[in-house]
Amino acid sequence: MLYFDNASTTQISEASLNEYVKASKLFYNPSALYQPSNEAKKALEEARSFFITKLKGKERSTFIFTGSATESNNAVLNSCITRKDKKYLITAGEHSSIYETAKHYKEQGFNVVFLPLDKNGSVNIEAIKKELDMSVAFVSVIHVSNETGAINDVKEIVNLVKTYNKNIIVHSDGVQAVGKLDINLKDLNVDYYTISAHKIHGPKGIGGLYIANPNKFKAFILGGGQELGLRSGTENLPNILAFKTAFNCVVKTDFSKHKAALLSAINTDCLLVSDHDCVNNIISICFSGVRGETILHILEQKGYLVGTGSACNSKAGYNRVLAEIVPKKYLPGAIRISFDKDVSINDCKKLGEELSLAVKTYREKISR
Repeated sequence: MLYFDNASTTQISEASLNEYVKASKLFYNPSALYQPSNEAKKALEEARSFFITKLKGKERSTFIFTGSATESNNAVLNSCITRKDKKYLITAGEHSSIYETAKHYKEQGFNVVFLPLDKNGSVNIEAIKKELDMSVAFVSVIHVSNETGAINDVKEIVNLVKTYNKNIIVHSDGVQAVGKLDINLKDLNVDYYTISAHKIHGPKGIGGLYIANPNKFKAFILGGGQELGLRSGTENLPNILAFKTAFNCVVKTDFSKHKAALLSAINTDCLLVSDHDCVNNIISICFSGVRGETILHILEQKGYLVGTGSACNSKAGYNRVLAEIVPKKYLPGAIRISFDKDVSINDCKKLGEELSLAVKTYREKISR
């Protein structure tokens, strides 16, 4: 079985799993006072410093460990969306953990504005300019779209926003950017940045949040004061150290030849969403006259696992992000393919051939 849904999750690496098992033996509570706990505390703080260094964070910034990227994203919005006389800009292409949280606040009467997307799924810069005024307090822009692979120019957006008003807080969800783009948070100048372990061959149940100014961040889980008093609860040291190992093993890979091999093998009518300004490891492609879920299962029987994108919340059953940019006739037939280093260029070519055959067979069947 060949796995082509790495934007959804990745297999934990042997190195990360070994570190998890090793760290599980250092089971002491990092907050206790005896010597073995001091060793656990030291390992925890070394991991925190590691992420700040690797992400090239600002001086006096910090990094906290959370239960997931969803938790990190929720925590940022809950900390920043606090006043109904302010405006909050959220791109329509955000991950559901941002979009649904922002939607909740909008329903509560907060002035949340969802920014439209360009045809590849990146945020429309002109829309940001149009909405900028002195009431804007917060902007959230995903770094790489989990649906289309579209890259948002976070540096340009932050510069635009903070030139207008330096006090505007900017958050970026960087979950799909790690390992695909060079990340320098000092250069990006973001206030918050979210990452996740299970997208880079680490364990599930552990995420991280970069915080440029801890003094401005609102504590979101109260209790024993762990994680600098910002996120209480006994730290999951095995997951944290396995996350550190996974991040340290990330190798930036060029998947352009994989993408080219796949696309060249597709010989039936389709709409390629991931056509420019995108990472090469995520491909969003739509077929008219078919259902993506059916194609998914046909390919599974052939030994290929692909996705249809993130779960959608629309009553029509369409992918929310794609519905912003794709003609309606193509929406039911959306397929998301995401590569990793374990698949070969030839594997990608064969998938393209099987995908074409599956679509053609499906169309012929329903036309009878």
